[in-house]
Amino acid sequence: MIKTPLDQSQRQDSPYRWVILVMVTLSGFIAMGFPTTGISALFSEIADSLSLDLVEIGVIWGVGSLMGIFTALVGGTLIDQFGTRRTLVFLCLATGISGALRGFAFDFWSLFFFSFLFGMVQPILPMNFVKLNREWFPSGQLGFASGVMSAGFATGLMLGSRLSATVLSPLLGGWRAVLIFLGVCVIALAFLWAILHPPVERRRGERPDIRRIISNYRYVARFRELWVIAMAVFGVLGVMRGLGGYVPTYLREIGWHPVNADTAMTVFFFCSLIGVVPISHLSDRLGNRRLVMAFGTSMMTIGCALMYFVGDSFWGVMLAMAIGGFCFDSFMALKGASTTEVEGLELALMGSALGFVGMLQNIGSSFVPPLGNTLSTISLNAPFLLWAGSGLFATLVLLSYRKRKPRLPQFE
Repeated sequence: MIKTPLDQSQRQDSPYRWVILVMVTLSGFIAMGFPTTGISALFSEIADSLSLDLVEIGVIWGVGSLMGIFTALVGGTLIDQFGTRRTLVFLCLATGISGALRGFAFDFWSLFFFSFLFGMVQPILPMNFVKLNREWFPSGQLGFASGVMSAGFATGLMLGSRLSATVLSPLLGGWRAVLIFLGVCVIALAFLWAILHPPVERRRGERPDIRRIISNYRYVARFRELWVIAMAVFGVLGVMRGLGGYVPTYLREIGWHPVNADTAMTVFFFCSLIGVVPISHLSDRLGNRRLVMAFGTSMMTIGCALMYFVGDSFWGVMLAMAIGGFCFDSFMALKGASTTEVEGLELALMGSALGFVGMLQNIGSSFVPPLGNTLSTISLNAPFLLWAGSGLFATLVLLSYRKRKPRLPQFE
């Protein structure tokens, strides 16, 4: 059994925290980043195999975010109740199995069902990673640790879009084998977490029940700062998911070669990967995460607005994608760090706080992108204005918040 200090202060001084950070970063790559863009790169192959149309592919793509609205709330409470070790092992197993089952789909409805199961469990994993970082790293290193974790996500997002269809599918024998392989990798993570995560955790005394869940969320919802973070994330995820789902299709529609069209989002994720660690670490040095997050949302707003004006200019589009992507993963890293640092929030309820923010995040990623898509009937570049507005909303929310004299909510 792994022998590591379990006291909060001992954990944050222990060299073992770097082992936890390596595992969190590896998990973000294997369980979150690569599978997310990996399946989108395989959609044309899947559509040919299962005779799916674009609407059905869109439903499969969106079912995960839609489920995350509900499962984030329950998942946050389960993390508080059972601790990160047990929830990580269980969720990695469930994510791996449900992800691999998609490789056995034989029609739209079977793929929808397996994607539905996958979408129930995968969105809860990042909340575990964020809470682990908060438990193991002091505030002065939390931005850096969150940035490294997000670098794993960003690397997975970038490589999943480039390697799944062009390398793994020919190498393994098709999209089915790729999805099964990725699922097996996540299952292997479950065993790694069981071995490397310290086995003893503090536990809450109460058994989970609906009244306890409601009580937890009523408590965390009273923190104004948490609402500010959640509403900013709502706006930013609408921008990111909107761009990610629309840009490749938009560029093809205006006459771009498919290779160049796919390169645009690769530039977005690549620039995000470059910026994530230094920008996140900057928030440690400045001691003001919200200001750095507002800078990031401003960059995303500018990049998205540029897409409306640059037309089919190759370098104009690449510049817009570079500006828009540069701060995305650092924003997501700081979103998690700032959520766990909300003044007065108990460590035992941070899972519930992360679940609350996760709910707003998934609402934004589920509804803002299709709302923008509807504007394409007016003009193909019109959706970018709506998504730029969503980013501007996030910026204004972050800049408008001022801390009041602390008066902590009473936990019932």
